[in-house]
Amino acid sequence: MKNIVATLQKLRDAYHSQLDASDLDELDAVLNELTRLMQQRRKEIPLGDVAFRALRVIDSTLKLVTNLTDLMK
Repeated sequence: MKNIVATLQKLRDAYHSQLDASDLDELDAVLNELTRLMQQRRKEIPLGDVAFRALRVIDSTLKLVTNLTDLMK
């Protein structure tokens, strides 16, 4: 979990100026939720929705910084 949070924070630090406000807000919300879940210190952490939200933010960021959509055309 620590690695996931650290990776998402690095993503945010590296690309925050290129992300639009809604993507940046979503990334911050996901980071806050993961941090909250991590602090609960439970053996099993229910990621569910937050995992899909994190993947959508990563997807948006990759599309933005790699122009992947243009390459696939």
